[in-house]
Amino acid sequence: MSAGRTLTGTRLPTTPIDAELGHGRKVSGVNPRRAVLPALVASALGLFAGVGSAEAATAASKQLLRAGAGQADITPPQTGYFLGGWTRADRLALGQSTRLYSNALVLQRGTRKLALVAVELFAVPAGFQEDVARLVADLGYDRTTILMAASHTHSAPGGYANNPTYNTAAPSLETIDNPASFPAFVNPAPADRQLYTFLVKQVAASIRRADGDRAPAAAGWATTELRGLTVNRSIEAHLADHGIHVATGQGTPQMDPLGVDDTIDPEVDVLRVDKLVRRKSRTVHVPIGAYSNFADHGTVVKSGEQVYSGDHHAAAWRLFADKVRKVADIPRGQTVVNVYPNGAEGDQSAGLTHTGIDGARAVGGAEAAKMFEAWKAAGKGLSRTPALDVRWTRSCFCGRQTATGQVDSAGQLGIGFLTGSEEGRGPLYELTHISFEGRKNPIVDPVQGDKIVAIGANAAQAVPLSVTRIGDGVLVGVPGEPTKEVGVRVRAAVRGPLAPKGIKHVVIAGLANEFIQYITTPEEYGEQSYEGASTLFGRNEATFLQERYAELAGQLASGAPAQAPYPLDVSYGVKPDGPDYPAGAAAGVLTGEPAAASVKRGQDVKITWTGGPLGRDRPVDRAFVSAQRLVGGRWRTVDSDLALHTLWHVDAKGNYDATWTVPGFVPDGTYRLRVTATKYELVTRTFAVTAAG
Repeated sequence: MSAGRTLTGTRLPTTPIDAELGHGRKVSGVNPRRAVLPALVASALGLFAGVGSAEAATAASKQLLRAGAGQADITPPQTGYFLGGWTRADRLALGQSTRLYSNALVLQRGTRKLALVAVELFAVPAGFQEDVARLVADLGYDRTTILMAASHTHSAPGGYANNPTYNTAAPSLETIDNPASFPAFVNPAPADRQLYTFLVKQVAASIRRADGDRAPAAAGWATTELRGLTVNRSIEAHLADHGIHVATGQGTPQMDPLGVDDTIDPEVDVLRVDKLVRRKSRTVHVPIGAYSNFADHGTVVKSGEQVYSGDHHAAAWRLFADKVRKVADIPRGQTVVNVYPNGAEGDQSAGLTHTGIDGARAVGGAEAAKMFEAWKAAGKGLSRTPALDVRWTRSCFCGRQTATGQVDSAGQLGIGFLTGSEEGRGPLYELTHISFEGRKNPIVDPVQGDKIVAIGANAAQAVPLSVTRIGDGVLVGVPGEPTKEVGVRVRAAVRGPLAPKGIKHVVIAGLANEFIQYITTPEEYGEQSYEGASTLFGRNEATFLQERYAELAGQLASGAPAQAPYPLDVSYGVKPDGPDYPAGAAAGVLTGEPAAASVKRGQDVKITWTGGPLGRDRPVDRAFVSAQRLVGGRWRTVDSDLALHTLWHVDAKGNYDATWTVPGFVPDGTYRLRVTATKYELVTRTFAVTAAG
């Protein structure tokens, strides 16, 4: 990160806010005991626009927009889980680069409520989403009104899926030739109930906090573009959309007849949401954040880092929220979020040209800058009365016919899946150094096409689909990873029926409410790249989904109800009834102090200590490792592991190490590091921070 850039040391909603930046600004986040604005601001809300102490003052005021923002820490209070995203069984989380979060925005007009939720996880299983909905049903939400989408970071825990198929981890390189390692691969374990329960409850908490934060509001959309950051990682398949067929590894973006920019999805779509507060006889905007969308795989931080990380999304939403807070002078008790899941990212990635923790900061910084640009533009068209509507159903593939042919009734994985994608080929490739991408069956099946079927995938045969209207924008909830071109076609299918209704923004919310892996066009599927081999229901899967979204969009436009959902138990018998995580150690002991008496910005400060095993000492929703500066005789927190510059590890015996990379925004001064575990506190000796040489 460049020197001088400020970064919020985000303080989460269950602790008092005691962190501040070097220039005196407070961090984002809110204590649940301060779940709305401070008392003075809260009392002002009751005076605004006739929405007083009784919300039912008039029928007209009931229909004005109300909105709120909420966050929750979803980082497991335990290390040792294998990392999600078709990784190796020996790629375990041994520490943390960034916390994982659930960020939520809720919108309400009258009795209609919608929740937009981004979770920093690999995927959102349908049963998981429905269990979250049940926990907030008392607030007026259900499975149809919560659009929950994953960022698709590959550095979050695996093993929480309702469907055990998605608790699979590849055998490690050391055991791949050991037959005893394969039963767990072909018969994956059920969801870890402890992890599942923790995640469900914390995501529900983010919605509950956002709901408690509701106040009069306005919202509006804007779009900008970001080029030069992502590339199409499956260029040969994309070229097939234009009738160009080249061998795997021989295609280039320059071969696209519409130009290099046609190979990527550059759109950055932002829904801005501001609270409206009445102060001294005038209305004041208090921004609470945005829903942001950009197509970019969560694979900049590779699983080999073996730490929990929100990847580039983690940097993007923090930097965005920090910038908004800075320019808008937002009260410190007001949560500011950037609900940033993912878009049509099936073949879109910054992870081929950027890698590692530093790479994630750089990618996230570029994304945050464009999101902020769109956020500013959206401020010119905010509405107090945006249309809120949704059409939701569950549709079964069930061997149905489409305009391009039949879909399968069961999922099938192709051989190209087994050697992984470009960002991390996996143990089979590491063993053989042979990629199976592009290998085709000379016998073309009418449903599965030229796929060489490697293994059946026990994926859900029916998936939730939704079209959600917010003002002049529509979010299309897609239960998997559509490629860029699938996104183009789905947008067109939805825009047709809704354009006469004033819809200007059609946004793909990928990895939403369920996960069926990749979704490719029939042309892309025929190339049997990694994405095509991972498209489960055959070459016509995307066409099937396009047709269903067109139907939902037509129903939304006409006011007709959606089709009744296909009946399916998506719980797989998993319930959020697991035990709490065990408490951490009662005490800890520093074993290694900062080595230097003085450090420069950009340098590392390292400490070690002993405590409880597997990271169980780390508290949820508040800082674990903080950097503090001595100001006027008091210690003030300027950064922490809730932000982007602290990396810590732990082993099974409770040996911890933490590294704070001194960010450019902190001022000169006297510093110390502080460990605030669940049951103990440690502080280091002091050291000086000075300007970089």
